[in-house]
Amino acid sequence: MKNRICRVCKSTAVKPFLDLGNQPHGDSFIATKDLNEHEPHYPLRACFCLDCTTAQIDYTVPKEVMFEYYPYVSGTTRMLKEHFEKSTERLIKKLKLKKGDFVVDIGSNDGTWLECYKNTGIRFLGIDGAKNLAKIANAKGLETWPKFFNKKIAQEVIAKKGGANLVTAAGVFFHLEELHSVTEGIAELIGGTGVLCVQAIYLGEMVNIGAFDQIYHEHLTYWTLRSIEHLLGYYGLEVFSVEFFPIHGGTIEYLIAKNGVRKIEPSVAAMRSKEKKLRLGDIKTFEKFGARVWEMKKELIPILRKYKKKEKRIFALGAPIKGSTLLNSFGIGTELVECAVEVNPLKIGKYIPGVRIPIKDERTAGEPDAYLVLPWNFLPELLRKMESYIKGGGAFIVPVPKPMVIDKNNYHKFTKK
Repeated sequence: MKNRICRVCKSTAVKPFLDLGNQPHGDSFIATKDLNEHEPHYPLRACFCLDCTTAQIDYTVPKEVMFEYYPYVSGTTRMLKEHFEKSTERLIKKLKLKKGDFVVDIGSNDGTWLECYKNTGIRFLGIDGAKNLAKIANAKGLETWPKFFNKKIAQEVIAKKGGANLVTAAGVFFHLEELHSVTEGIAELIGGTGVLCVQAIYLGEMVNIGAFDQIYHEHLTYWTLRSIEHLLGYYGLEVFSVEFFPIHGGTIEYLIAKNGVRKIEPSVAAMRSKEKKLRLGDIKTFEKFGARVWEMKKELIPILRKYKKKEKRIFALGAPIKGSTLLNSFGIGTELVECAVEVNPLKIGKYIPGVRIPIKDERTAGEPDAYLVLPWNFLPELLRKMESYIKGGGAFIVPVPKPMVIDKNNYHKFTKK
């Protein structure tokens, strides 16, 4: 469904700044038996609201198509597990959470974040519309409702469990088709004294490093402090703390409460000042970002072709949804990348949508001459994991932020001492 009306403020002053063409839903991995079936494609256009400055895509693939069966599993990434563990410790300390308090995690996936509360005495509940992931979480003893959160579900939680001292939403706020219903529901759920913790890929860092592959159909909105404050203002909520984390290529944590309940920390004013300097309220900033994407293509394709010309084998390392965006946007198929390798059993044996690159088990696929690193946001972890491969003559082709090759000659520049 095309939507050239702002998802936040309902303005019609919404202007496109990057058109990535028609693409399949990036997580709709194809089984071998379905290779001859019709594959739906949808417009993938990034736009900017001239009124409230929210970046967003203008076409909505129904959430039931994207999320009821979801192949991304949080627990497969060690770096993300560690991030959630540290976040839990920090939030318990900062918010003075105690035994008997209640935490609700929206978009809780396989329960990776919920698991961090297991031995704290804090009550918790996960809510996730992906039935396959909710089943995994429940099997681990982590109570999870297989539902899409909205105002109605918030009221159901309150009726059955009571209000929440903390609501967490990591990697969720850009997914929300029912954006206003969800935000209104959260406002009810946290009551007068609770806190909402939103962790989201930061638009400012996306623009800074050229991370266009964070744009895909699941990501309906892309947040800055200014734009999320506009949304929160409708529901009597305000940001009282902002913190930046490097995970996912740049993530911002917003701590949010009812107006006047929490003291506004200096980090909020500092972020406003930073966003002003970055000109994140100016459409020209995003038009430059859009133009930069096609320069990246001009740099990446020759690197891949150089390897193929020498009859070298290239595998994609991982098959994240961001990889679907990059491969389909740049027209990279099996003529350049032989296959992708994965550890996620929900993806192994299938094909990347659109470009139809087969996905093999990383443990049995063998080693190529080079890997195209699609989950570049986990580069430090991947370099540690595959140090012997690099030192043995293999190479990483990293597409973002600037296409480059990491091999045994320059490996030391990208690893911490």
